[in-house]
Amino acid sequence: MLDREQLEALRQDIRRMTELDNAHLEEIRSQVRSLRDRVKPIRPRNATAVALMATDGGENYIRFDPYLIVPVRIVDSYGKPHYVGVVSPYTNIAQLNEFHLENRTPLGILMHDLGVDGLWNLSRFIPHPDTPPQEVRRRWVRDYRDLMEWAVLYTYVMYQSFATDTVLVRDGFLRGFIFYPALFRQMWARIRARVDELRQRERRRVFLVGIAKQSRILDRYHLVMFLEGVLVRPDACYLPVPRFMEEQVYRWTQYGRTPESEAETETGEAHYEVIGKLHFAKFGDRPYDPIYPVDVWVYHEERNEVDEVFSYLLADAQAGFPQPFYPLCLQKAHEQANLSGFEGEMLQELVVEAIRDAVCAGEPSTASELSNLEVFRLLSKAKRGGGYEQR
Repeated sequence: MLDREQLEALRQDIRRMTELDNAHLEEIRSQVRSLRDRVKPIRPRNATAVALMATDGGENYIRFDPYLIVPVRIVDSYGKPHYVGVVSPYTNIAQLNEFHLENRTPLGILMHDLGVDGLWNLSRFIPHPDTPPQEVRRRWVRDYRDLMEWAVLYTYVMYQSFATDTVLVRDGFLRGFIFYPALFRQMWARIRARVDELRQRERRRVFLVGIAKQSRILDRYHLVMFLEGVLVRPDACYLPVPRFMEEQVYRWTQYGRTPESEAETETGEAHYEVIGKLHFAKFGDRPYDPIYPVDVWVYHEERNEVDEVFSYLLADAQAGFPQPFYPLCLQKAHEQANLSGFEGEMLQELVVEAIRDAVCAGEPSTASELSNLEVFRLLSKAKRGGGYEQR
């Protein structure tokens, strides 16, 4: 616990640091001050809003040592499942790849359409089957789940019929870190051709946006926007974020590359492309309502449809609950996709059942072994408060 002397020393250090950083703060304020006239109001329109979302924003594990199972369930805001499965950091990558290609899962369809025969050729973060086990990083499971979410979005646009104009909302930005850049561009070129076809042949318009609850760039500029009164007004509004503001925040220069940027640096390093234009949006009608970062597909900016996109999002965001003024369709998809409580218990029991079958399928099992398995299951359940862990 801090004593009085330590607290006073910290107070002096904090004041000294804020004085040193004051010039930096003034520079940021001058940047934001110039954006006041760029804020635009959001007016309501009617459209269908559909969200696609993976299992959870964090990591959901079913732990039962030595097993580590990661459920992957992707549903839309209407509760319709588009993919349900599990994966483990110890999964055989070659067998997993064969499963997707043979069963024409959304990820298998995406690989087929892009002319890719291996998950490791789709993303550099998926380990090659020949990678030594000790060199495989466990986080590839998270990247795999993200790939699956992108694949569901892709197949939804490419092979779904649309009865009305529809806004597809992705949980997260429209930025392809996990893809090889050329394949990310190819995927979006196919999506663009499909959206054009829907407009011309079926008179249906499909809009794509990505929304996050927070971002590093919003963290950096949020306070300054309040000080300068940017987006602090009694109506719903949005602000296009200038590219230089992103470049000052993000460490990886690839993060800010737009589709029209050169494909490679002078050193030949490939860039990660950005397929969305970043905006800050306030969907509430009070000055201090929450502000969210929103990526709007650059296609809509080219067609001068950004005002329209935010207008379609407005009604859905104003109905948001329990997260205020966050699109309700995303919150519904999150609720439908999240695996916890009773469903988590069911998955845990399925793992136990599979382990029991594996034990019985090997050498002749004794009653003692099966009894010890049940004891271990109960101890694990008591230790973790149910056996299901959410990170």
